[in-house]
Amino acid sequence: MNNKQMLLFSVGSVSLWCAVLTAAIPGLAAAQYQTQSFRVTSEPVRATVGDSVTLRFRVTLDERDLLTDSVPRPVAELPPGVRLLSVERLRRRPDRVFEGKATLAYFRPGRQRVPVFGLPYARYVTGHRGMIRSDSAEVEIVPVLAAANPSLRDIKELEPVPAASIFWLGLGLAALGLAWYALRRRPPAREAPPPMVMAPAAPPPDAYQIALTRLTKIEQEGWALRGEVDRHYEAVGDVLRDYLEAAEELPARERTSSELLWSLPPRLAESGLRRRFQQVLGEADLVKFARRRPDPEAASVFLTEAGELLAAWRNAARPAEELDAVR
Repeated sequence: MNNKQMLLFSVGSVSLWCAVLTAAIPGLAAAQYQTQSFRVTSEPVRATVGDSVTLRFRVTLDERDLLTDSVPRPVAELPPGVRLLSVERLRRRPDRVFEGKATLAYFRPGRQRVPVFGLPYARYVTGHRGMIRSDSAEVEIVPVLAAANPSLRDIKELEPVPAASIFWLGLGLAALGLAWYALRRRPPAREAPPPMVMAPAAPPPDAYQIALTRLTKIEQEGWALRGEVDRHYEAVGDVLRDYLEAAEELPARERTSSELLWSLPPRLAESGLRRRFQQVLGEADLVKFARRRPDPEAASVFLTEAGELLAAWRNAARPAEELDAVR
């Protein structure tokens, strides 16, 4: 074999190995990502319209992957008739399995698919970022009332009334007539004085009134004018978080700003409300963590925006399906 033939043989061998590696690499990459799983189970799998349905999450990641957010959220808009009530933060077990749960309510009957949830992750070896999506699950929602009224049962034919019963019936009617006549001849009784009506006690203040009272007190304190602008922003942010805990039963004090934004009920996140809340939380975080120091005028505007956000939450209408559902 001369030098030219040896050169051609070497080039051909290298090309063959390159082709083999090129075909094998996608398969290896696919095998690596097969170690991820996001399983969802429904409890119960058959529920009544308006009842709460609990979703159990079980997430398994590759040993080289890290979650960048521990609160699952729907990857698309919820279908009509479905309301997301709450989402809990995932908790990691010793075997690198994450578990959590969410609560939904369905207001339309029929067999329906559970919304797909997603979690962002990052592969720290390659720097790749992606979204792991949950698998599919179904739940059957049944109406409260039956489809048609049941037929009447155990209706017997009318039986003839004996003569003795007619006699005693006439005697009873006569006795009632005599009693009515005696009552008519009695003098009218004195009218009793009207009963004293106690004024109803004032209802306790709700979460919205308590939040407004706290904002008014913060404004009267004038912390921003005295140079305590960080205290002013932190107090306003705490008012919003405490309102969500009291009115919506969200653990707002325990969640980060990002986790709290994605755990808002749909009616508090629609029509730009999520974006407005994100701006308020962002300004508070800049003052708290980045040591930003706005002037007193900006602090006053921040308090006004918080009050407007509370009013918008208060006036947010509930979904029509919840109001029209037969409970």
